[in-house]
Parts: sequence; structure tokens; C-alpha cells
Amino acid sequence: MNIRQEKLNNAYEYLRSSGKIHTQVEFSEQIGIHHTNLSSAFNGSKKHLTDSFFKKICDKYSDIFNIEYFLGKSDEMLKITSNNATIYVSLLPVSAQGGTLNDFTVSVKDSECEKIISPIKGADWAITVSGDSMAPEYPSGAQILIKKINEKAFIDWGKVYVLDTCNGTVLKILVPSEKEGHVKCCSINTDERYAPFDVSFDDVFGVYRVLLCMSVK
Repeated sequence: MNIRQEKLNNAYEYLRSSGKIHTQVEFSEQIGIHHTNLSSAFNGSKKHLTDSFFKKICDKYSDIFNIEYFLGKSDEMLKITSNNATIYVSLLPVSAQGGTLNDFTVSVKDSECEKIISPIKGADWAITVSGDSMAPEYPSGAQILIKKINEKAFIDWGKVYVLDTCNGTVLKILVPSEKEGHVKCCSINTDERYAPFDVSFDDVFGVYRVLLCMSVK
């Protein structure tokens, strides 16, 4: 994933998490770009990820996005004004990755968690990435913002999620499994050590959509 593709995804996930859009088709209609061209941009086409493309997004959402972010001149995606309230989210400790999010939230008070500033609304938690299976897009040490979903209602296949399982917490791309009642977990890193594996929904305590990844460049 190239940097402009990542920034497009960040903007899209922000708009989705804040309820301003729900689908890519709706997004394309709002910014006045044909959905096939938008799809190409999401797939990383440099031909479509141009300055003018991002200016159209920022023109439509002029009160939200900072054009300098998309042009590589700022690290702040959102416009900051005196009326903006700072958003904080609780950062789960690294040890939570060895257990379950459900057990953690019951046994540890929210007030005991470190709070970090979130650039988006709607995140339930922040958690630190451990390991290299999702590198380079989600490098070890990066912080991700996650939101719990109802997996029985709908899973947006091919997207990145955190699974809270009986064997610990995993960050993976979710795709349909050939096994009934299972989900297939895929890594971004193509190393054979990170081969896809199936997880039974019976062993899943919660599914969390990744809204945003924050890492030090």
C-alpha cells in the first residue's frame, strides 16, 4: 500500500466512522468521482491518486480535511479549530494481547488505561501492534484504533480486523473460509511463517474493525 493509498483509506474510514458515508459508491457520489475511478484509487493506482483527486475530497469536506496532509506537507489529517474538542481513547496495554479484550475490560478500569489523542471519532479502544505479520502497513509498535462490530450481521471481507479469541488477540485481514462456521485470517507479510489460518467463530469473543493505524515514519 503506497502512502497516498493509505491516506485515502484513512479519510474514508474517518468518514465511515463518523457516519457521513457508508459505502464507496456513496463516497464517489459525494465527491463527484466515478466509482470505477475511485475503486482504482483505493487499489493504489497512482494515475488516480493525484493532487486534484485529493483536492476534490477536501473541497467536499472543507470543514474536515486538511489538504496539506494529502499533499505530504502536514501530518494532521483533520482541520483543528478552537471549537474542536480533543478526542481521547484508552490504550490497551501490550499484555492484553495475550488474553482477551473482554476479560481485560472487565478486570481493568478504563481510568487505569493510558489515554492517547485520537484523530478520529468512534473508536472504542487503541491497541499496539505486536509482530511483523501485518508489516509493512501495520508495523510492530504502531497503534491502531479499533471499534467493535456485530460480526453476525455483516463482515466487510478483505478488510483488517482485530479478533479477540481464546488463544489471544490477532490482527489480520479477514476473508471467507471454506470451513463452515470459520473465518480465514490472512497476513500482509508474505513470509511463509505467516500462512493463512482458520478460526472458528465459537472461539471468537469479539471482532473489532480497524479504523486507523498510527505509526512513526
